[in-house]
Amino acid sequence: MAGTLDESGVSVIVGTLLLILITVVAAAGLAIMVSQMQKDEMTRQSHIAAVKNEKIEILNIGLSSDKAAWNSTPHNIPYDQSWDNWSSITLTMVNLNTDDVKVMGVAINDRYSKNISVIEDTPAAPRHSYNISGREYLTIPGTKSRKVQINFTDDFPVTQYVPADNQIRVRIMTSLYNNFEKNYKRPNPVFETHIETEDLGVTQRDVIVLDGSRSTADNTVVQWDWIMLDRGKATALNGDYWNDAANITTESGKLVRLYPRTPGPFSVKLKVTDDTGLSQTSGSSEIPVNFRFIPPSNLNAVFITSPKPLVQASVKDINGNPLSGITVNFMIGNNPYGNLTLDRYYNITDASGITVVNCTAGLGTVKVMYGKFSPIEIAVSAA
Repeated sequence: MAGTLDESGVSVIVGTLLLILITVVAAAGLAIMVSQMQKDEMTRQSHIAAVKNEKIEILNIGLSSDKAAWNSTPHNIPYDQSWDNWSSITLTMVNLNTDDVKVMGVAINDRYSKNISVIEDTPAAPRHSYNISGREYLTIPGTKSRKVQINFTDDFPVTQYVPADNQIRVRIMTSLYNNFEKNYKRPNPVFETHIETEDLGVTQRDVIVLDGSRSTADNTVVQWDWIMLDRGKATALNGDYWNDAANITTESGKLVRLYPRTPGPFSVKLKVTDDTGLSQTSGSSEIPVNFRFIPPSNLNAVFITSPKPLVQASVKDINGNPLSGITVNFMIGNNPYGNLTLDRYYNITDASGITVVNCTAGLGTVKVMYGKFSPIEIAVSAA
């Protein structure tokens, strides 16, 4: 009689093997999952580090206004108005990290351009344009810099009008969505005025001294332009005296000396420009009337016999113009016969800068005197 096969032992063994297999598979799956999580975390940490380490600095900007660009189609802005807006901006970006950086956007005053052009240091090198809106990004190698130009006339989806007197804000966005921003404020014009006196020997002259050295800027002030309005002669055009260009003079320099050709009064403004091209004009400062701006510098005298004998004196200012209201003194000099007489011993110059005294009788000389000028002695003969 055959014996009965006991299968219970086999079942236990198979079950144990299945349990071992399940455990191994589970462990392997867990290991794979942990490994993937570790890789993901490493990738995440690497991305965080890349974002954190990425650094672009905007070294400088340069602004220009091209009248021809604004005057051409489709803008057609008149030449006399085209200076009101910048036509392009040039900026230098430097990558301060050792890894390459991709620039995916450049915004000027919060408006992103669609194109940027790289300017090479070599003058003959062609410019390469990057279609930012078409995902053609600019790569800046580690520790390197790139100079780019953006035109406000055609490098934006819509023409951008950036007034020349506005501040400029530049924002660089990278492929890691980092944003690097820098504001460029307009410079602050500050100036002082005072009067200095120059000794010219026979006379003294007052000069206007303008000092703009206290003007400030976030960058560097590189130009000082002075605008002086002669209010004594100016006429308000369209309600504004500053529209009377015929009576406006300009000078440039941080410290200037002005030699007015009229006594004034004057109004003075200062326009300062920094090395980015940004500028600002100050309010006006008033300089009162001063006749010492145009002092007498020439005294002349002649004896005239007809229609009656007289001594005529003329006075001119430092610019060669006749001076009115000047008191000239006359004194008898040589009087050999004691019969020389004058009808008066001083007189005041008229609008032509001329004054006279009559010689009533006698023969001799008359001295003509004014201020520090050497006396002029004129021979006279009156019946």
